[in-house]
Amino acid sequence: MQIQSIFKNPNFMGFSSSYLLLNCSNFHRNPCNRETYLFHRRGNSMDPWAPNIDSGSIASQLFAFSLFPYLGFLYFITKSKSAPKLTLFGFYFLLAFVGATIPAGIYAKVHYGTSLSNVDWLHGGAESLLTLTNLFIVLGLREALRKSKNEEEKESKAASGIKGEENSSI
Repeated sequence: MQIQSIFKNPNFMGFSSSYLLLNCSNFHRNPCNRETYLFHRRGNSMDPWAPNIDSGSIASQLFAFSLFPYLGFLYFITKSKSAPKLTLFGFYFLLAFVGATIPAGIYAKVHYGTSLSNVDWLHGGAESLLTLTNLFIVLGLREALRKSKNEEEKESKAASGIKGEENSSI
């Protein structure tokens, strides 16, 4: 208890850890069970190990919501005409990955009773579309970098050729 008085007790979600230390101080004699770890605040008990929010529903809502900013990104990158064609195709191909992942996830849930990540052949097929997407994007950017580098070399050769002609005329 002396060490405890020197350091502040860390708070977890607004609850002091001293509740756990006081109630579980005789851990070697009377081990704490899960009910001992219930926190009491304003007369309501809360179990920090039992999540109140279903993470699956949040993930699916975020997944659905993320489509709108991505469609905006596609609109503006297409409108700017600054992206290489293969890279732009790769960004659009990501929609094929999304379009294949949703039915594959539903199929895995209905026929196997589990999530898509637990059905290897479905998950692998869906992830292969993501791999293709990444390849299209990278190859398109690589092509653009090579073109840019070649143009710079041509410009520098042309500039050095002009300087050489000026010097020879003197």
